Amino acid sequence: MSFYPRSLLRLVLLGNLLMMLPLLAAIVYAAITVERISKQSELMAGEANRAGQLSWELPEELRLMERILRQYVVLHDASLLDDYATARREWRRRAATFADIPLTSSLREKIGGLLSLEDAAYRKLGDSGDGLPELQETVAALLERSVAMADEAARIVDAERTSFRARAAELRERLMIGIALALAAALLLLLLGRRLVARLFSSVENAVQVLGEGHLDRKVALQGPDDVKRIGERLEWLRCRLRDLEEQRTRVLRHISHELKTPLAALREGSSLLSDQVAGSLTAQQNRIVGIMHGNAIRLQTLIDGLLRLQRTEYALERFERLQLRFDEIVQQVLATFQLAVRDKQLRIMGTLAPLTVTGGREEITTIVSNLVANAIKYSPAGGTIRLTLSGVGDQAVFDVVDQGPGIPKDDQAKIFEPFFRARGTEKSATGTGLGLAIASEFVHAHHGHLALIESATGAHFQVRIPLTGAHP
Repeated sequence: MSFYPRSLLRLVLLGNLLMMLPLLAAIVYAAITVERISKQSELMAGEANRAGQLSWELPEELRLMERILRQYVVLHDASLLDDYATARREWRRRAATFADIPLTSSLREKIGGLLSLEDAAYRKLGDSGDGLPELQETVAALLERSVAMADEAARIVDAERTSFRARAAELRERLMIGIALALAAALLLLLLGRRLVARLFSSVENAVQVLGEGHLDRKVALQGPDDVKRIGERLEWLRCRLRDLEEQRTRVLRHISHELKTPLAALREGSSLLSDQVAGSLTAQQNRIVGIMHGNAIRLQTLIDGLLRLQRTEYALERFERLQLRFDEIVQQVLATFQLAVRDKQLRIMGTLAPLTVTGGREEITTIVSNLVANAIKYSPAGGTIRLTLSGVGDQAVFDVVDQGPGIPKDDQAKIFEPFFRARGTEKSATGTGLGLAIASEFVHAHHGHLALIESATGAHFQVRIPLTGAHP
């Protein structure tokens, strides 16, 4: 069962949503953290303000209560006791409020003790005022304790502020870590999504490349969203269509080549009879015309044979008999067939041939060596040198052919292995059909090897790489 969505667009959108989830989580976490810090800061600031204000107001109320008592001692005005009672109630209310502040909850017992002391002394005051001295002493003592308690409350507030800064710094650190983790997760999801999409496009690219390289025997089947599968289906249809067209082309080429052979043979035979003056003597001009006809008939025969051989190379991998062959011996056999051409141009053949064994078709490998050596002889100047080297490099047999000919222009090097292509400057210097290198390249490819033109200061340098026997292509 496929886990892909129905379309590539949905896959991209889903990837973007997945990538955004960690960022959204980080944003939510940041909002919650900031809100928490804000509420804690607001709460602490409010409690600190109330504690600071009450810690200052409580001693002031006690001073007022003490002053009223001193006035009562001097004036003996009963209304002053009523004023004391009013001030006393206000002090007790503020003391109770101070005790209820969570920030100063540690002072609650002390505040309760102060209230109890004042209440006990106030009850002893009586109507006659006998307990007034004790009440005065108690209020004075409460004032001293209240001042000390205000200092302690200030220290508590400072300590709470310090603790809040530490908690805020810790929350900020957690927030930064959360954001960093969210970014890392988003980046990881982005890389995974990019890799997935790249793999989908790579499969399409590989399928197109396989078709472009002419491997029409490989079925195209793409996995992924429905639109990618549809592309695979269209590529598969294109592969089948190209294979049918290729078969039609091959069949037409084969039929045309065979059909041309019969009239061409008659043309060659007729030109030969005329040249031998079987039908009568010919003038010099007639002999020249017959020679032109005969030469072009032979060239056309060579071209048809090359076309048939090029056609056969396309199926070489499936058809040739795989044998264990000594590559160096095949090179020696090919050189033996070119002895007359080498002697006529006074060429020197130099190099070393290592005794290497490859697995392949005898005729195909012979054709590879023959075509390369024939080109080297054809384009080498008289008295020149051709270097042939066969060596083992890793699990490959490497065969180098280097001549001293005109070389191949850089603009033509990319096309040198195409059928019928001839480099500029070679059309007049040597005759040919332009099929030799194309046939050699196809045969090398059929042996899972590689034929390349190596950069050289002078002449042309061709290199063949074919796996040794026992090497896995």
